[in-house]
Amino acid sequence: MKKDSYLHIGHWLNWMDCIVYVKKMNQEAFAGYIDWRMPTLEELGTLFEGDKFNSKQVGHEMAIHIDPIFAPEGAGSIWSTNSNGVYNAVGIVYNSGRMFNSKRTDKARKGIRPVRTASN
Repeated sequence: MKKDSYLHIGHWLNWMDCIVYVKKMNQEAFAGYIDWRMPTLEELGTLFEGDKFNSKQVGHEMAIHIDPIFAPEGAGSIWSTNSNGVYNAVGIVYNSGRMFNSKRTDKARKGIRPVRTASN
């Protein structure tokens, strides 16, 4: 998926919003598929490429280090499906490649990049 949720719908999402976003994608058969899901932290980590520059996060100075094949000026921090306790969840910051740990209700400059499981 070239665009993340921010580029697709124009606003930031908290972790719970991401669950709803992915569910809606499946209900609408986005791109003809109904098996979209939230990525794992490990999957998100594979997108970080410190030597590549995609763009800066829209309205912010933070550089996004993912392949330029993805649409520019999206969310610099992407939620994963991984939670951390009852109130927090984790994701990846594409400026540093490091994990973030935030309240599930936090949506500041965060989004989702849904994935599908590759079929053989």
